[in-house]
Amino acid sequence: MVAETKLSRPGLSSRLLYEASRVLLLDCSEEVPFTLISAPAGFGKTTLVSQWLDYRKPVFAWLSLDRRDNTPALFWNSVASALARVDTRFAIRESTLLAALEPNAVVDPVALLVNRLADYARTWQAPTRLYLVLDDFHLIDEPDLLEQVRRFIDFSPGLLRILCMSRIDPPIRTAQLLARDRMVKLGPADLCFDLDLTRKFVQGRWPGVSEADITQLHERTGGWPAALQLSALSGRLSDTGQGAEARRGQTALAEYLLEEVFNGLEPELQQFLMDMSLLPLFSADIANQARGADDGSALIAVMRERNLLFQRYGSGHHWYRLHDLLGEWLRTRQVDAERARQIRIAGASAFEQQGLINEALELYLATQCYPEAEALVPELLQSDELAGHRALPDRFPDAVRAASPAIALLQALTAFMDGRYDDVLEKVEHATDLLDRQPYAETESLRFIALLLTWPAARFTGREAAAQSSIVQVSEQLSPGRGTLHNWGLYTLGADAFMEARLDSAQTLLSKALAGALELEDGLCAIRCLAILVPVLIQRGCADDARRCFQRTCERLAEGPPAREQAGLLAYLDGLLALERHDLQRAGESLQEASQLARERMTLLDRLYLAFELFRLGMITGNEEQWRSQLQDMTELHQLMASEHWSHNIPQPSALEALAQLSAGNIFAMIAWAANDGATRSTSRFSSLHERLLGLVGRLLSGMDVDEELQQLERDASAGAVQLVVCHVQLIRILVCAFRDQDLTGAARQLAALLAVSVPRGLLRPFVDAEPRFDQILETCQRQGWSEPEASRILALRRGEGGLAGPEPAAEPTCLTADMPEPLSQREQDVLELLSAGLSNKAMSEQLGITVATVKSHLSNIYGKLQADNRVRAISRARELGLMS
Repeated sequence: MVAETKLSRPGLSSRLLYEASRVLLLDCSEEVPFTLISAPAGFGKTTLVSQWLDYRKPVFAWLSLDRRDNTPALFWNSVASALARVDTRFAIRESTLLAALEPNAVVDPVALLVNRLADYARTWQAPTRLYLVLDDFHLIDEPDLLEQVRRFIDFSPGLLRILCMSRIDPPIRTAQLLARDRMVKLGPADLCFDLDLTRKFVQGRWPGVSEADITQLHERTGGWPAALQLSALSGRLSDTGQGAEARRGQTALAEYLLEEVFNGLEPELQQFLMDMSLLPLFSADIANQARGADDGSALIAVMRERNLLFQRYGSGHHWYRLHDLLGEWLRTRQVDAERARQIRIAGASAFEQQGLINEALELYLATQCYPEAEALVPELLQSDELAGHRALPDRFPDAVRAASPAIALLQALTAFMDGRYDDVLEKVEHATDLLDRQPYAETESLRFIALLLTWPAARFTGREAAAQSSIVQVSEQLSPGRGTLHNWGLYTLGADAFMEARLDSAQTLLSKALAGALELEDGLCAIRCLAILVPVLIQRGCADDARRCFQRTCERLAEGPPAREQAGLLAYLDGLLALERHDLQRAGESLQEASQLARERMTLLDRLYLAFELFRLGMITGNEEQWRSQLQDMTELHQLMASEHWSHNIPQPSALEALAQLSAGNIFAMIAWAANDGATRSTSRFSSLHERLLGLVGRLLSGMDVDEELQQLERDASAGAVQLVVCHVQLIRILVCAFRDQDLTGAARQLAALLAVSVPRGLLRPFVDAEPRFDQILETCQRQGWSEPEASRILALRRGEGGLAGPEPAAEPTCLTADMPEPLSQREQDVLELLSAGLSNKAMSEQLGITVATVKSHLSNIYGKLQADNRVRAISRARELGLMS
């Protein structure tokens, strides 16, 4: 979750100097993708951009950066959240419980955002220009992140214009951008006031000041806007000890003038500013709680009346932050260390009460209140604030870290991200021991999280007993009252059922987990459930159902900012589904998109399954270089996970290589594998079914009788609802009937029955991939009129005549008609009125006294009844129907 204050443009004071020639400097940003406004503090960078936005009124997204954004995960999430205020398709959801289960790599959503911007540019809602404003960019210095930003500038579509405000020139090869006319830079010389502007500024406040004093002030300040503002605030427009100040330079001048301003304030306002400089931001409530007073609103009003150096943020501008120049100066002059400490501690408590965990955690750590900071970690584990906290454990003293089960679990999450499963188990064991020895506020939740981490780590390291024990305990401890943890528990049970080839159970559990995650707006859990549920449905022979599930979930996920790994996983699933439909072009494009994001945005396990789908694509298209490369990647990824056992839900690389060789016409590789390696099974029962199938194919090719073993395999696969394996077994029988037993008509009858139940559900791949002689059986079906439409469809795909595998799955029935037969409820009408007023979901929830989730539910109903897919269309449609003026 990105704080609203970061996404709001600071408010402008009515007393600010407005000069058209100065503001119009930014018109140059129209011509280039990147405009840099680079100058030290106090040159009015933020004010200039705000005034230009007010004047030109372009469509823009604003992001005020802070030091936490100096990590790729948080930076790009913040950028996407800012853009999502323009259109929700740009959103990237931060994660909940297991968000940290990602590889230790730089997050690079550049391709995702660029593609979404390009898609947005082609819509009717898109403006000619969309401005992305990045304030305080000097806080970003992480090299990999800076390189990503440079790529974002290079590849951004013509729609986007980036305005970047920074105290320094960022190291993003700006000289190259300037040389290629891809950038414009405004520096201190452009932002300084000339004498005419200085005159206009002074005379607007003190009409009686002499020309000599104005000239003297201009020479002394060099036209530096902050110094002019401070001079005005201090009332010292002349006789300011200029000789001494000239020697001390602009920084000393600012300090001198700040002191002049500060000394001219009432003591209570001075103390208020000193106190607020200790907090990252503040509101009247936060100020009152931090100071133990009730005068926050009154003092903020005085601060606003005096036009002191501060910025306003958030809806209604109820949040404030002191200007860096003033805040830094005040912090260096804190004389009462104990008071400063108490302000920070009380402020941390106030932030904690308001659910601002990051702000509270930072203040507790800054004051070395380690017990209070550590007490927030369990809440952090169950929130969407995990991104960027990999280094958090190291900020605690060794003694605190060693005694904290929550920190141990956070370390376990990090180890899982890196595929260090032995370390995961070690940290989980340490956390469990601590929970056994001492009472802990969140003991039950932490124990449950430990179980969720134990199952996959134990499974991937071959500790079957530990994995089974943990899965039993997860099942016993499931409780809807756990909220998001309940959904993660269902997800874990569903994943286990998938690996154990119990697909009916897997579908039920994962469907419940997905529905619960979407209800709680837990994007990470939802995308994780979808990543398993889609393959489960495909393996059950229900590829069209998988497609519909994917589409519905994508629509729901688009309502909020997506999880960090969402782009990569959605591209992977889209490619998988396209492959099942034999849309090889789309499959290649989607899988390639996922591959570009994989190293930075996917876990090692995700990357292994992606490599498997790329292997399949290479095998299907006859690209030996590709499938061999992907086999190598799969082997290396497995080695990186430091697991001796093959516990994945795909066959082992040796079996896959034999399969690829067979598809190219080399039967001896499969025969050899079946004779030598076929007896070595994966620890995943699901994978072992597929490996048994390949082994029987190899033995059949060698001339062995495998009828009984095929029957047993079919029974085992049917018991687990693994329809894909059942289909392959039946195809083997059909091929044997046609070409070994020379009964082409009998084989065609069997095939017609199989096609009739398989193709309508989207199960195409086994038929499309069957050996070349299979065409003879399909042609017999055509001639006899047995399942002729299905047989013709498969033949067209095999011959490359059909392109796609038929039409998209039909949408589920809908009752919507042009005149909207189902009226809006009164509550939906209330939501529609607030929607037309431009209120956010959160603001509507506060206005109506309902939750944000309920607001979104009403919006979903409204969109459905009005046949609209966004706010603008819903309002337009409502006006067409006379529902509102």
